[in-house]
Amino acid sequence: MNASTGSSNSLKRFRKIRSWRLFYPVLLAFFLLGQVQVVKAGDAAVRGDFLGLCADCHGADAKGNGPLTKNLTKIPPDLTRIKQRANGEFNKKAVFDRILGLSTPNFHGTREMPIWGDWLMDETLEDSTSLKAAQLAEKEVERRVMALVTYLEGLQVGQ
Repeated sequence: MNASTGSSNSLKRFRKIRSWRLFYPVLLAFFLLGQVQVVKAGDAAVRGDFLGLCADCHGADAKGNGPLTKNLTKIPPDLTRIKQRANGEFNKKAVFDRILGLSTPNFHGTREMPIWGDWLMDETLEDSTSLKAAQLAEKEVERRVMALVTYLEGLQVGQ
């Protein structure tokens, strides 16, 4: 794969995700009107990342019932039951790796979930090409994804 192909794929993914953002104002309106409750609110920035990156598929309540679910071939999992599905253990590293796109189980076939690590890196870097900017962007992406992992851990049922 050459560099232009990678950039082209990232741009296509960004445009597709950007088109999903048509749903965000509706989700935000429901959230602000109290029609959708998030189990544990947490930090506004993390909640914003969750609504912006996850809620279209997993739902604002993280139960796998987002507005794009009807367009998917595989129903997104209920993120409030990660711990329950893993026999009572919330594996932060596994969740972190899944969000970043570092783990793609072969037995699931194709991966419908976007590789958010690439997308967040592109968003954080913008037009910068310096090594220093890339290092800072990597730390920022790790921080944001870890905040999402902690947020999801707080949403687990049956704790």
